[in-house]
Amino acid sequence: MQIEQLIIQALNAKNRVQIPGWGAFYLVEKEARWDAVTNTAFPRGKYVAFNPARSSSENTLLPTVMRTLGGSMEVAESWIRRKVNQWQTTLDSGSVLLLSGLGSFRKNGRFQPERENQFDANSFGFTAVMMHRISEPSALESKVVASLKMVTEQRENGLASWRKAAVAAAITALVSLGVYQSDLTPQAMAGWFTPTPVAQEALDSFEADVAETIAPSETVSEPVGTADEAHEASFSPTNIGSKRYYIVVGSFKMEKNALNLAEDLQIEGHEVTVLPGSLMKVGLGGFESRDQAKSALAGIKAEVNSYAWIYAY
Repeated sequence: MQIEQLIIQALNAKNRVQIPGWGAFYLVEKEARWDAVTNTAFPRGKYVAFNPARSSSENTLLPTVMRTLGGSMEVAESWIRRKVNQWQTTLDSGSVLLLSGLGSFRKNGRFQPERENQFDANSFGFTAVMMHRISEPSALESKVVASLKMVTEQRENGLASWRKAAVAAAITALVSLGVYQSDLTPQAMAGWFTPTPVAQEALDSFEADVAETIAPSETVSEPVGTADEAHEASFSPTNIGSKRYYIVVGSFKMEKNALNLAEDLQIEGHEVTVLPGSLMKVGLGGFESRDQAKSALAGIKAEVNSYAWIYAY
């Protein structure tokens, strides 16, 4: 038999019960209230409280214990005394005394009632509840937001890693092909692609497809303005509407390097065209058919660049 149950039984019957040698538990009627510190709403009802005064002999727990044990007053007093001594021993050891359904006592004797206790029969089961303002997220909402943020960050990090891997793979592929940027003269310049029949055919087809999708803004417009702009435009294709075949003797990332090579070759008497794209290509000729370009390819390889190749634009 738990003494807490007997105390609750007596409280429901008389709203007050005296524990000999300890103090009195009693019920207090309170209106609905809001605790701004703990964000807790308390409904209207009866709540347990404690008074450490031990002199009163009214509403004592003795009759309830006597009926429950079926013994004399001396037996009931002895039973209650043992319980009170156990409570005091717990507090003296520095521990918190927990009384289920009532509350707890600290070492200094301060009583803290359980917030959920509701002794009003007309409370219809309403108990204290923690709430939050509408403008503030609840604990569950905060956890969901944090989880979604974590997933988003992981996805962004994954995409960033994927982009880095893609760039690294592209650079590796270009390096394996020997793509480079150079200021060397045509005689000392190495090509950026070593042609084989199969590779050359695939490259021509690929470059042709890319050339067809180049936006108008990427093409070189007619010379307007300064003499430098007119000089650069003189190496651009004269007729973009029809496909022609050029023998590429150098490819550069910087337009300045491509124009320097084009100018040197033009001084030597070659027909030079600077072809636009991700790499600026310096092309010779401008043949109407691939067969014509193939016929001139051997001579240009011997004279200008042994790695020259045919490009359709």
